[in-house]
Amino acid sequence: MSLSEEKLIATLRCPNCGGELSHATGDTSLACEPCSLDFPIVNDVPRMLLPAMREALSNKESQSDFNKRQAETALSFGYEWTRFPEMYREWEQSFLDYMQPHAAEFFRGKKVLDAGCGNGRFAYYAAKYGAEVWAIDLGPAVEIANTNTSDGGDVQVVQADLHRPPFAPATFDFIYSIGVLHHLPDPEAAFQNLLRYLKPGGEVQIYLYWKPEGQPIKRALLAGVNSFRAITTRLPHSAVHALAFPAAVAAYLGFVLPYRILRSIPGARSLAEKLPMKQYANFPFRVCVNDQLDRFSAPIENRYTRKEVADWLSRAKLEKPQVNPAYGWVATGVKAA
Repeated sequence: MSLSEEKLIATLRCPNCGGELSHATGDTSLACEPCSLDFPIVNDVPRMLLPAMREALSNKESQSDFNKRQAETALSFGYEWTRFPEMYREWEQSFLDYMQPHAAEFFRGKKVLDAGCGNGRFAYYAAKYGAEVWAIDLGPAVEIANTNTSDGGDVQVVQADLHRPPFAPATFDFIYSIGVLHHLPDPEAAFQNLLRYLKPGGEVQIYLYWKPEGQPIKRALLAGVNSFRAITTRLPHSAVHALAFPAAVAAYLGFVLPYRILRSIPGARSLAEKLPMKQYANFPFRVCVNDQLDRFSAPIENRYTRKEVADWLSRAKLEKPQVNPAYGWVATGVKAA
C-alpha cells in the first residue's frame, strides 16, 4: 500500500532545489513554490521528474544527450516489465541472496530506498520484512511496481531520476540498487550521488555485472553476446522480445539442462558448477526469457572486475567494504559516522 499523504509531504523534496513541497490542485499534485514546479500524483505514484526528463521520456527532442540515453534505458525496461510483470515465489530467496550479508531481520524498522525498483519485486520483500520502502524508477515500470507492491506493506513507489532523487540528504537507513547502476551512462557518479541520501552509519548495497576473469568459456560467450547486442539494441523492442524466446531455449538446451543433469552425478558436480547461466535452473523458464530481453535490449551495459567494484567503495570512503560474487558482484559498505 502507498504511504500516508503526511509521509509524502514529510519525505519528498523538490528534485530541482531540494526544497519542501506542498499539496496543490486538490491533492492531485505536489508543488514547489520557489521553483514554480508541479509534480502530479498519478495512480498513487508521485511523478517527481523535472520537465527536461519528462520530455525525454515522451520521445520529444531532448537537448541533453545524457537525458536521452537515460530515457532510452528507462523505456526499454518499461517495455520489459510490462511484458514480464509476474511475481514468483522464487523472488523471495533471490532477494535474500542479493541482500547478503543482511538477513530478513535486518530490514525491520528501517527506512529503505530501492534505487531502480523495476517491477517492485525486491521492494515487496523489503517491506514484508518490516521496512518502510521508497521505491523509485525513471520510466513506466513504476506502474507495474505499484501494482506488485500494493498489498506488500509500507511501500511508496515514486517516478524519479537516480541522479536527482526527490529526498533530503541523509534520509535513509539503507539504500540498495540491484542490477540498475551498470545500465546508466555514468554508473559510479550515480552511486556516489545516492550516498548523499544515506544516513551516517547507514548501509548501501549494490549489484553490478561482472567481467569474467580466468573463465574462458564465459568470456567467449559474453563476447558473442556483446556482438549480438550491437545489432539488437538498435531493433524495436518488439523484435528483441521475439528473439528472447529462442535465445532462452538455446540457453536451456546448452547450459541449464546440462547443469541439472551434471549436478545430479556426484563425480560431475564440480564440472556442473563451471557452466554459465546455471542460475536459471532455480527459476521458471519465463525468467530466462525475461533476462534475455533485458540483456539484448538494454541500450547501456557496463561490466566490472572485483577490484574495480572495490575501488568504488574505496573512493566513496565506505567502512566495512565487502565485494562478494553472486552471478555478478554484490558490494556493500557503511557510510562513515
